Amino acid sequence: MTDSPLAEANTLPGNLLRRCHQSSVAIFLRQCEAFHLTQLQYVALSALEEQGSLDQITLGGYTALDRNTIAVVVKKLEERGLVTRQRNPQDRRSMLVTLTGAGRDLRHQAEASVRDAQEEILAPLSTEERETLCHLLQRMADANNERSRVPIRTAE
Repeated sequence: MTDSPLAEANTLPGNLLRRCHQSSVAIFLRQCEAFHLTQLQYVALSALEEQGSLDQITLGGYTALDRNTIAVVVKKLEERGLVTRQRNPQDRRSMLVTLTGAGRDLRHQAEASVRDAQEEILAPLSTEERETLCHLLQRMADANNERSRVPIRTAE
């Protein structure tokens, strides 16, 4: 134990991850400013490009986003003409989300900026440290997936 609760709190892994997340979001938004794209929007576009049309709940599962968050993300993308939404003919209760040509084009145009953002996020680390960090983060994410409020679901 330390005499400084704040100093101790600032070294907790969860708090360090939160701070890194804040930096990651800020860097991504700056790097992708020209595309008016958030990390969540980018991952949703990526999932739709890879998987094709998906119902909104399944899209949320692939991107580890809860129902409310994926609804907001899809609505913003739809407003920009990057996706379309329509009632799922196989399940009228759900909405089918489809990537538009404009959405595919924007995702491709943003790729270099997304890579630049990742490079900037990892800039303080050596090549070996980057590989180690990404390996450890992937291991933590995978091992704790089912503990998440919104576990990621993979293609079956």
